[in-house]
Amino acid sequence: MTTRHWLFIFRTLGGLAAGLGGLDAASAASCPFVGGPQFGGIEPPLAIDADCTDPDYNDRTLVIDSTEQKVLKITQDKSIAYTEVRAHFPATRRADELPAGITESPTTVRHQVIWRFPEKAYFRNRLVQQTYPLDFDMLNTVDERFAFETFGAFTVGVKPGSPITGYRVAAAAAKLAKAHAAKLYGSTARVHGYLYGQSGGSVQTLGAAEMTTGVWDGTVPVVIATDGLNIHSFMWAAHYALAVPEAKRRAIAGAAAPGAAVAIEAGLTADERAALDELLNAGFPRNVLETMEFDFASVLLGAGSIETLDPAYEHDFWSRPGYEGADPPAYLKAALVDGEATIASVTRNAQGTPVALAFDPQTVPPAGSVGMAATRYALLGAEGGKPSGEGAAALLSGKLDGAVLKLAEGKNPPALLAALAAGQKVRIDNRLALALAFYPRHAIPANGNPAYDQYRRSDGSPRFAQRPATPVPIAFLNNIRAAGGVRQTGRLKVKTIVFENLSDGNSYPYVAGFYEALVRQAMGAAAAARMFRISYQENGIHGAFLSPLPGKAGTMTVPTGGILHQVLLDLAAWAEEGTAPRPSTRYAIDARNQVSLAPSAKARGGNQPVVRLSANRASRVEVGVGQPVVLVGRIEVPPGAGGIVAHDWYLGGADPVFEPATRLARPRKRLTVVRSVRFPRPGEYMITFRGMAQRHGESDTTTPLYNMDRVRVVVR
Repeated sequence: MTTRHWLFIFRTLGGLAAGLGGLDAASAASCPFVGGPQFGGIEPPLAIDADCTDPDYNDRTLVIDSTEQKVLKITQDKSIAYTEVRAHFPATRRADELPAGITESPTTVRHQVIWRFPEKAYFRNRLVQQTYPLDFDMLNTVDERFAFETFGAFTVGVKPGSPITGYRVAAAAAKLAKAHAAKLYGSTARVHGYLYGQSGGSVQTLGAAEMTTGVWDGTVPVVIATDGLNIHSFMWAAHYALAVPEAKRRAIAGAAAPGAAVAIEAGLTADERAALDELLNAGFPRNVLETMEFDFASVLLGAGSIETLDPAYEHDFWSRPGYEGADPPAYLKAALVDGEATIASVTRNAQGTPVALAFDPQTVPPAGSVGMAATRYALLGAEGGKPSGEGAAALLSGKLDGAVLKLAEGKNPPALLAALAAGQKVRIDNRLALALAFYPRHAIPANGNPAYDQYRRSDGSPRFAQRPATPVPIAFLNNIRAAGGVRQTGRLKVKTIVFENLSDGNSYPYVAGFYEALVRQAMGAAAAARMFRISYQENGIHGAFLSPLPGKAGTMTVPTGGILHQVLLDLAAWAEEGTAPRPSTRYAIDARNQVSLAPSAKARGGNQPVVRLSANRASRVEVGVGQPVVLVGRIEVPPGAGGIVAHDWYLGGADPVFEPATRLARPRKRLTVVRSVRFPRPGEYMITFRGMAQRHGESDTTTPLYNMDRVRVVVR
């Protein structure tokens, strides 16, 4: 270890010995809550600025657990010393101590905090922070090499104890980290902060962007979840899996791939085509039909609020006119599972606790067209027909394997387990799950989201029966909880760049444009231009990571983590120097809510090179064995977005590995690569040409700007 490293450690230990006394917030005003308890028992949002103190998360409640000196190895000859501080905010109240009208709060659980401070030579008065509502390390921490070496920042991470943490804990952790950094580095210079979050973390990030000032100077919500999408998207996907059989979904996947010879609608019945249209009209990206695995059971993700706050929906769906269940189409009938199975025996563990139920096989209802996915198991009373408990108290949690229900360990009420005995009946059904697959039709939100236009007549009236109005649409509640009580309005308080990928079947790409419309409506076009940008990326999936996906998926998509890092650098220049970032990527959203980008690099703009590939001047070519195919790959970088530094090929072989990359002697603004290939065996070969650019023509491994294109070669 170098003398510089030891000196940094010595100063760090000295600073920590002084404790956190300098972070006293006793004299600061408390950050105020905005409003009161919200529908669904949600806590109101907290308005946070640079000077106020969170009443629950502050220097008096933070507990330092450990401090450790570490070294990040960059190369064989280079390393960076850093200090890692681990701490936590303990719970400050019990659930029964919450104010009236509030049923859940982040204050009832413990939250972990991680600070990582690089040695002073690398610190450029910045902090960078990634946030996510669940305790996933890779989504709550920042790549250290990027943070320390490229960005010049210390990192702040929070591992939340609850998915409803919002932005409060992240803000408190950031503010306290700034105060600690002042002691550690011996500097009173302002520290600029930057926050980003992916998927569910985008919800927290948007909450922070709309409700905080002075904590972060810029935010990057990544693959965003707009209000309602993070529930309804699962239902749209489940409905598609319900209505279109798996074999036909595989055919659609093939037809959605580049160079396909058939249309995606080929061979579909009227109901199947309608289900495909409904999914695409909701904004699901057409190209992702090739790669997405659709699982009907996903319909239950996030549906708890509907079960709790709209308990009559299931009954209404199956009985009232205007709902599909009252006069079910054939595919809905084919999927229905509903019957009463008789318990033949109960298997117990050594402690006498039931662990499995064996049913009389003759009484188990047959599986439907989607199998036994998303089925419920309700213990019926001795007289039959009535549950032995109320609501969830009567439901058994487990997985059915043939005629045996394997009970989920630790997830069943003890009283319910104690009631299990041979001869009792269990109702097995999927009626709720099937009803939920149609819920978006019956719950059109009044926020202008164009995905729901397909459910309206020409005069604007709904085509389907609508659920009773609630103070806030039920589908919004999961987002509002995750955002710390914030309903998205577009009223930004800090500079924000939304980062959205076009090959994302979870965050439908149009939502970035939809949120931009909210911003413009709330703030006006001029203010939006001063505060907001969109960066769209082709061929990027759900999330933004530095490494390519393994296997075949890596030949069909590109990693966008390097572009995200470049966007953070651009955001810092915008906030600190007033250097406006590149204009938003130019995009169009069609009548089916499908996003397309301008074809040329100059017209498109943005941060990603444009890559195009042709085989004998087409996206599909048919040749004989051994005949030449001329591949032409073109790469062009948008003006001001950097230069091309490398390219590589995958020629469609059984081993999905790219050839060694060709690195250019100097960066280029545009590049054309021509090669001739021959194929010794018949088959279909999906060829990938991938280009990499860098903003400043450097070989920084933390900011690569990737894109790719594919063609199909059919060898007879």
